[in-house]
Amino acid sequence: MTTTHAQTTSHPGSTDTFASPRTDLRVARERQPDAESVSAELGDSAVASPSADLRQGGPDGPRGSVDTRFLTPQSPRWTNDGTADWLPGRVAGLTYTEVPGTARLVLHNGGPVDVGVLSTPRLPRTDGTELTVIAAGASESLPAAGYHILQREMVDGHPVLVGQIWQDEDGPVMTVDGPVSGEIDIAAIDSANRFWTPGDADFGGPEMPDLEFRDPFAAGLYVTADGGEVAVHNRGDQQIAVLTIGSDGPRDLLLIAPEDTAPLPAGDLVAYVQGERLDGVPVLYGVLWIAGGRMMPSVLPLPGRREFLDYRYLTPWSSDWDCGYPDQLHLDAELDEVTYQYRAGAESITVRNDGHMWIAVLHNSGDDRRITEVAPGGRASFPVSPDADRGQVFSMVGERVDSTPGRTARIDADGEVAPGSPGRPGTPTNYGSVVIMLGAVVYSAIPKKNLYLAWSDRRRRWARR
Repeated sequence: MTTTHAQTTSHPGSTDTFASPRTDLRVARERQPDAESVSAELGDSAVASPSADLRQGGPDGPRGSVDTRFLTPQSPRWTNDGTADWLPGRVAGLTYTEVPGTARLVLHNGGPVDVGVLSTPRLPRTDGTELTVIAAGASESLPAAGYHILQREMVDGHPVLVGQIWQDEDGPVMTVDGPVSGEIDIAAIDSANRFWTPGDADFGGPEMPDLEFRDPFAAGLYVTADGGEVAVHNRGDQQIAVLTIGSDGPRDLLLIAPEDTAPLPAGDLVAYVQGERLDGVPVLYGVLWIAGGRMMPSVLPLPGRREFLDYRYLTPWSSDWDCGYPDQLHLDAELDEVTYQYRAGAESITVRNDGHMWIAVLHNSGDDRRITEVAPGGRASFPVSPDADRGQVFSMVGERVDSTPGRTARIDADGEVAPGSPGRPGTPTNYGSVVIMLGAVVYSAIPKKNLYLAWSDRRRRWARR
């Protein structure tokens, strides 16, 4: 990773007025469904700038039937042209979890107001649309869909648009309009003072506070910027927080649980990515500087997705990509419960990970060689051309071993932040490959899972629920 030196916004002073305390969110993992994956279309959409007050229609506001609070699929205003009278609005505290092996999401509403989600297979068509209402402080599974339209409660009979989610090749892309300074009670979100926030004695002073810098690679953190939509991903095992600050002052504190992702609002802001305080000292993983939806150079960057994957797996862009099998560690797919499912002549192959470790699948997407992670207990499906007379290769790899930790940032003798450097990726590992040609498996080093057994496994999981 190349580290670019640039100045970032200095740590701000505290503010005195906040509103709308937020319920602390606890992720309900047991709600995550086991659903078949679906193909989702790509899309592009813009969200209007915020104007509706974040507090309007909040937990203390009026309550009525769903169709009086949100735009629903049954509403005559939900047409192929959408609704022409959307109001722009703002939302806070939204994060999501990708359900392993599916095209479904669990949306976590850590904000102070209820959120309604219109999930539609494809736009501009509106048939098959479903509505999910997520109460403040709750989590709900969203149906598989190409687009999810996020809304607040209606204002004077008008639906309020706050964001959208669509599917990209690398996963969901979520855009939201976030709060402005003073709308969120950050102190209430962090009432236990676990993180470094405005109002703390060591925040916003004239001198640089004591800071504990940590390696974002080792913590499993990375950032994505897709078409101007920036998101922080937590693939570690500890909750983190992202403090966002705009030109108007502190805006929000996003709590991101392990395996969750938090979109950052559009606009100009600085985001402090933090861990819990260590013996009272703030822990800082990185600082993101975003201008007009673009990631700007920072002295404390987070790794991007490619850098993160390269550090964890053997990837097509790794410097040791051509290392050869003798320089790799061969893992036991049967022992680690890595299997595949393929029926002769089928147009897709499914890789299952019933073990306890993350794996990745190297596969082709057009002319590009891509990598897709599969979580423990998850699966992923990939397209197959059954008429292709050239081998289609699907290679399963495990996490690298003996990776060298990076050098963390530090405060130098002049009181300036000296950036750290990434560690060295360790020895690559692999499970083997499956090769399909003319609709048949011509080579496999991975155990094949009987389709009936896979269906029986799913029935047993449903029964346990």
